[in-house]
Amino acid sequence: MSGASFRYLIKEGFHNTWTNRMMSVASICVLLSCLLLIGSASMIFLNIDSLVQKIENENVIMVYIDDEATDADIDELGIELQNLNNVQKIEFVAKEDAWAEQIATMDEAQAEFFTEQTDEIPLPDAYKVTVKDLEQFTTTVKQIKKLNHIDTVRQNTDLAKKLAKISNGISIISIVIIAVLFAISLFIISNTIKLTVYSRRLEISIMKSVGATNSFVQLPFVVEGVILGVVAGVLSLFAVWGIYELAINRFGDVFSSIGLDPLKFTDYAWIMLGVFVAIGIVSGVGGSLITMRKYLTKEGSEISAV
Repeated sequence: MSGASFRYLIKEGFHNTWTNRMMSVASICVLLSCLLLIGSASMIFLNIDSLVQKIENENVIMVYIDDEATDADIDELGIELQNLNNVQKIEFVAKEDAWAEQIATMDEAQAEFFTEQTDEIPLPDAYKVTVKDLEQFTTTVKQIKKLNHIDTVRQNTDLAKKLAKISNGISIISIVIIAVLFAISLFIISNTIKLTVYSRRLEISIMKSVGATNSFVQLPFVVEGVILGVVAGVLSLFAVWGIYELAINRFGDVFSSIGLDPLKFTDYAWIMLGVFVAIGIVSGVGGSLITMRKYLTKEGSEISAV
């Protein structure tokens, strides 16, 4: 195919998009609806995953140190904890600081009583250990308990297991929903383009009768698919953005009550735009190719049928 023919077909694709603007608008609306659902579902799952991660970070292992441990022993224990495979970070909690925080939570009378009656701080020094992978939580606890100079270890294994299941479940559900919506959009786009092809069957049959190749006939429809995909992707981004901001403003008090700080949409806008445009192009081009290939194989050369 020469450069002139290629430019002609590209131009023809833009021209056909405008000429058949009713079908183009219908295709864009269908694709926009699917992308809107995908985008909304993605932001919901991202916020849920953010909440789960926040709870995960609070689900730490408290390692209380033996009172007989020296400063050197405490430092050595910190190094050993940090060197464990599943440990993300450790934080030393001095017993003085922990006692001060405990006193601060009491009312004035209780605080005064415990301050006057207690000569020594009744709390041990401790390390706050944050793990990387909650699925290895139990194994990490067992490794910590084997270390020296440890008095007790406080952890919540059941909560860790539940959080790990929730996190995995969110990932699986989000992938399934996005895949299903993508398949639906591809199916609907294919059927919408089928109507466009049917309305132009005479033009296609004439092109085939004078020797036009399948690629020559398909390219304008592919260009239309790209245009529809890009337009639908951009419009979908702004639609999801508007709905998301409206939901945050409307249900801000509800989010605060469950300890959820909604994610900023702008942090994901460019990524979502790229994904939307990519899905739009794949859906538009894929739908065009599927429909055109089927039509050209079975009916495109049958002028008499027109």
